[in-house]
Amino acid sequence: MPTETLSTRDIETVIARAAAAVSVPRSTSADSFVLHAPLELIARVGLLPLVRAGQRDGALERIEGLMADFEAAGDPVDYPAPRDFDDLESAAAWLVGALSAGDLDDVDTGASWLGAHASHYELRGLLGEYLVPSLAAAGHAPIALSLLPVVLDGMLPGTLLRGPLREIARRPEWRLTWFNSTHGLDHPQSLFDALAAVPRLGSPGSDFIYPLMSQVERSGVAADLLGPVLGPVLGDRFDVASARHTIGRVAAWSMLHDDPTHAPYGWTHCLTMPYAVMDLAGTGVPARTALAVAATYVAGFRAAHSQVALQRPVGPTGAPLPDPADLATSASLHDDAHLVKYTMTCLQAAADDVEMRALYLHAAQYLADWWRGRPE
Repeated sequence: MPTETLSTRDIETVIARAAAAVSVPRSTSADSFVLHAPLELIARVGLLPLVRAGQRDGALERIEGLMADFEAAGDPVDYPAPRDFDDLESAAAWLVGALSAGDLDDVDTGASWLGAHASHYELRGLLGEYLVPSLAAAGHAPIALSLLPVVLDGMLPGTLLRGPLREIARRPEWRLTWFNSTHGLDHPQSLFDALAAVPRLGSPGSDFIYPLMSQVERSGVAADLLGPVLGPVLGDRFDVASARHTIGRVAAWSMLHDDPTHAPYGWTHCLTMPYAVMDLAGTGVPARTALAVAATYVAGFRAAHSQVALQRPVGPTGAPLPDPADLATSASLHDDAHLVKYTMTCLQAAADDVEMRALYLHAAQYLADWWRGRPE
């Protein structure tokens, strides 16, 4: 599509067409591109208002390119069998049952109905508690639950969850469970101290999410170090905002100071996944569950990828502060989904954790520069 024609087109129409296309799962098991496509689209739309006006056509071309690549990635699933539900709760119960049973067709029936009838905040409340502990679909479903209500004033369809939910149904047994019991209550410690104490276990033989997180769960690292932070099963003795800031700061610090080999994927996920989970705390997801899962993600990535001892993060000084518009523009014109998602999360975190705004902006700039040095 020539760029000169895009500037005259209805931006909302472009976005609506892309969302409708990417909402339809492919019939075969999703590869990395197909799995990330709904999240990438949400993040690209979220960044679009910040993109410099002269570059917005290029950003829209990326969205149209994402749609075309997704449609070419395989045959779509058949339209789900219609079913009427009495209310949102019964539809959610049906969907959770189908997810647990691994019934892909029923999952798509429930996801399609809920995506069309529930608000994004209702989806958080109805599905968040089940989805957050899941390691299937690369643990990415909470990112969609977090971003959908805030991107484009909530105008993107909830049916963008259809693909991630279908992938969760392929592996319903892939779940974090260590926090379902009480651990180490006699020796409470701070979240930062717990994350700083995570040992370097090295790669478990795969950089996929399930092996990385299973490593810290099965080894007892998560329970031993994070259990004392959580407190009793029926209790929340921590400040959610403070915990979210700690997790975000540790993840951004890891991008800036730890092994650059893992910048594009490991350290991007170390921020985007747990930050989304913490955003859901208290909105359908018990705060204790959210913190347990989010902290496990950070521990999992640091145990596998870290080469540098964690230091208490401080905001970078001396260097000029990166311009959010430049960061959004650079990411929106790039083809990597992780760069787009990471930049979106860094900008959210910078607005939320104002004291460490510079840390997040510099982390986003670091990743943009990392890609800029690798034009291939």
